[in-house]
Amino acid sequence: MYKKTLLLFFSFIISLILIEFLLKNLGRYDNLTKNNLKPSPAIYERAHSSTLKHKHPDLNYIIESYFDKSGVKNFDAEDTSNKENIIGIFGDSFTENIAVNKEFEFSYLLDQNIKKYRIVNYGIGGYSADQVFIRYLKYQDHDIKHVFFLLMPGDQGFSTKSEFRENGEYIIDNPKINFFYNFLGKLNFTYLSIDIYYYFKSKIYDNHTLVNKENYNSILANKIYKKFYHPDLKKCKENFKSQKDFLNDTCAKNLINLLHIFRNKVVENGSKFYILIYPNTKHISYFNRIIVDEKNDFKFYILNKNLETGSFFNNKQTNFKNDAHWNEYGNLIFANNLIDIFNKIGIVENQLPIQNIFNKINKFYEIN
Repeated sequence: MYKKTLLLFFSFIISLILIEFLLKNLGRYDNLTKNNLKPSPAIYERAHSSTLKHKHPDLNYIIESYFDKSGVKNFDAEDTSNKENIIGIFGDSFTENIAVNKEFEFSYLLDQNIKKYRIVNYGIGGYSADQVFIRYLKYQDHDIKHVFFLLMPGDQGFSTKSEFRENGEYIIDNPKINFFYNFLGKLNFTYLSIDIYYYFKSKIYDNHTLVNKENYNSILANKIYKKFYHPDLKKCKENFKSQKDFLNDTCAKNLINLLHIFRNKVVENGSKFYILIYPNTKHISYFNRIIVDEKNDFKFYILNKNLETGSFFNNKQTNFKNDAHWNEYGNLIFANNLIDIFNKIGIVENQLPIQNIFNKINKFYEIN
């Protein structure tokens, strides 16, 4: 029995070596095996030049979201890095909107109806405030004129080990992985396995991503880091019995430090910084406690209360029935809310054709 097990083991190893030798001669993964695995400071990102397919939460319909060469959600052929006069919207899944039909996604609606600026959706689902800032740093060389950060309940908890200090200094953690995992990243067989994984996933699941193989290094590095290295960081809450409890809360201090640093970095880059507040009463109260100090002179806007209560035209729900995120109706009211804010600030002088868009959404739901 022992000899048979040993024979099987060595046969397996020899098979892997032969496959590795064959793949090396084919050269399909040469560019990948030459690189070291380097996890993203934000822990994870959307793959560049990829298409994410996501089933509509309420309808039997597949939504496709394309991420361009810059790794940004995009609706046209022009890469985001080449766009000028950008209004950038940063945030988590409520910003990213991967389950909404392209024609009714808020940034698309705004981009189609505002000629002076390009509206770019920099959101990533699941991101916390520190990840959003790190994402901004990645794209700060884009021609961004205005930055809007949609701050949602729960975003104040940090997901990285980066530090944001009261004096304005910050240290972005650059995660690393050990020799063993980097060795795996040098093997052609590793990338063949990833190819096979994505192929079968695309055949089995409606929700999947079509990924360019150039992303395999970063995808593998981020997966390994998140699985084996990522710390279980402190959860943050928005419940406080008194102002004293609030002032002694580490999460609140970290968030206010981050918001200062975020704003100052945006201003340093010649842009303007605004915060959008989700219209939940507890969340608004939490944010108001943060800015109680006179030095916290942030420009912020509380979103339309209908985005939280969930009702819109003719009692249409703003959220998916099977999901907490905004549906097409929610995106319409969010886009209209944003354009009102843009008008108030003096960025644009535009209006959305709300009724026309609303009628199109009705037809979309009827057809699907």
